[in-house]
Amino acid sequence: MQKRIETYKKAKAAYPKRWSGEIRDWSLPKYVTLNPMKKDEVEKYLHQQKS
Repeated sequence: MQKRIETYKKAKAAYPKRWSGEIRDWSLPKYVTLNPMKKDEVEKYLHQQKS
């Protein structure tokens, strides 16, 4: 991802007229889920892990 960010920065510097704002935020999320748990399910799970 760092190489992609550098590439976009170079492109923006070379052709600033093509860019209306900042480059895209390429940072990765902390986690990804297909079926996210409900808040109460997460709390129950975390409580079980502490026990």
